[in-house]
Amino acid sequence: MILDDIKIPKDIKSLNIDELYELCNELRQEIIRITNKNGGHLGSNLGDIELIVAIHYVFDIETDKLIFDVGHQSYAHKMLTGRRGLMENLRSCDGASGFPDPLESKYDHFIAGHASTSLSAALGIAKARDIKQENFKVLTLLGDGALSGGMIYEALNNVSKTKDFIVILNDNQMSISKSVGSMRKYLTKLLNTKGGLLCRSSLRKLLKTLPERKSQKIESFIKSTISAFCGHNMFEEFGLQYIGPKDGHNLKALIKTLKNIKYLSTSKPIILHAITQKGKGYKEAESDKNKLHGIKTVGLPQYTDIFSSKIVQLAEKDPKIVCITAAMKDGTGLLEFAEKFPDRFFDVGIAEEHAVTFAAGLAIQGMKPYVCIYSTFLQRAFDQIYHDVFLQNLPVRFIVDKAGFPGRDGKTHSGIYDTSMFCNFPTFTVLSPSSAKELELMLEYSANDMKNPIAIRFPKSEAFGEAHSNNFSLKSKIVNEGNDILIFSFGDLLTNIWEAVTIAKVSPTIIDARCAMPLDTETLYNYAKNYRKILVLDEGVWNGFSSNIVEQLIKDKKYDILQKITFLNADKNPVRHESRMKQQKSNNLSAERIAKLLKN
Repeated sequence: MILDDIKIPKDIKSLNIDELYELCNELRQEIIRITNKNGGHLGSNLGDIELIVAIHYVFDIETDKLIFDVGHQSYAHKMLTGRRGLMENLRSCDGASGFPDPLESKYDHFIAGHASTSLSAALGIAKARDIKQENFKVLTLLGDGALSGGMIYEALNNVSKTKDFIVILNDNQMSISKSVGSMRKYLTKLLNTKGGLLCRSSLRKLLKTLPERKSQKIESFIKSTISAFCGHNMFEEFGLQYIGPKDGHNLKALIKTLKNIKYLSTSKPIILHAITQKGKGYKEAESDKNKLHGIKTVGLPQYTDIFSSKIVQLAEKDPKIVCITAAMKDGTGLLEFAEKFPDRFFDVGIAEEHAVTFAAGLAIQGMKPYVCIYSTFLQRAFDQIYHDVFLQNLPVRFIVDKAGFPGRDGKTHSGIYDTSMFCNFPTFTVLSPSSAKELELMLEYSANDMKNPIAIRFPKSEAFGEAHSNNFSLKSKIVNEGNDILIFSFGDLLTNIWEAVTIAKVSPTIIDARCAMPLDTETLYNYAKNYRKILVLDEGVWNGFSSNIVEQLIKDKKYDILQKITFLNADKNPVRHESRMKQQKSNNLSAERIAKLLKN
């Protein structure tokens, strides 16, 4: 295999065009094999292989800086930069992360688990380079709907006149779900307008008859003339020279184009618009881009599946229910809702801040908005949650998927901070189910005519356990009456607790708190006085459920209870990319750790 001989980036430069095409085929097959074994993001990485090979071939990756946007499209880059061995255990603690990470490799220059960050980071790197009078190119690879995020445009507004700055737009018309909004329509228009076709046709004929460098001025003149009759190119209005659209799988043409761009970028910032196919070369991924965005294992229904079914049932009875997501229709379980209620479903693109304030506007007009976003992405909207929802005390419903430990996606997708975020706002109700039935009951509760905002958080995991009642209240539920030890738990930890009880051969009283805020101190106080030891368990960081308990105990001067409590929480440090079970073990929330405390 040619890939066997690629140890460092410069090894690719000795290959001829046929060997480069073969390298692309080998990368494609390796990525399919590795993701089928370990899970991970398949479609996006199959779609950008030729782009990444061309970038590594043309540019000096030892000195030039390649910044990814939506970093789950970086697998080929990792394999070309000495990490093929690490990729064998992709998304495991002893393998490569699923995202670029400077701690993993000197060839990763900025962490990239969230979208729309690359231009801001790259511009900062470029300006630092200029101040320090250094000499290297700065490249960004955008993809999977990054242009639907507002932060990109804040950066574009400041890019003008930045030299040796190259933006490569990997346009597959997809984010995780299909890209939405005016930007998608605009990119499509660039592909199909009469002016665009005329411009490309004219350029091809003229450039063949002129020296390469002199042809650039004519190209600019033709594009300006066409724009006068057919409309302006948005990117050029921001001060970048637009090149494209180009076939992102035509390796020979890409290499030629990038060589020209390498020269042009010495005087102005450039954007290359490349058209690619998500899932390229793998029939199943090409035909179902939503399902094969990432490889998933099949098992019991997950909390997301339970939410998906229940929200449709509720919406059938209540025309005020609307759902909003940020480019995550599939990931947050809203495919069926979107099909059944297209007028009440809104995918706003990668724009979490807009999603929250948009929901606030809906709520103030009497609708019942459900904002359905992964925990890690919702962090971006902290200001909107505070300023637009909390200050007006609007009944926005937050469905916080992938809460708690994130599993193999690791630190960029960690959901251990959301309880802490919501508990800053005293009018919020913050819930977390311990079973599928509990989630259904919480959703029924949320569909009532609420006066306050509410957050329902759950992990991306199978929904084990049984409900211990057929109705819901903000009071804690008694799961088991026992002796000597009291366990007060918040979230999806009952499976671990029951396993710990079996290991330790004890019979504690187990209380499922269900609600981090408002805190049910009455139940805690009534039971705590009768036990010598209390364990408080929470899959979030300290500053949330646990700190609420301490604050209330001190306020009520219950120091005798406080002395009995041992708190088990997620560590505040970023989590490693490994299974949720291993992450729980690393944070002392495994069944074995709980059992040890029950015995002592």
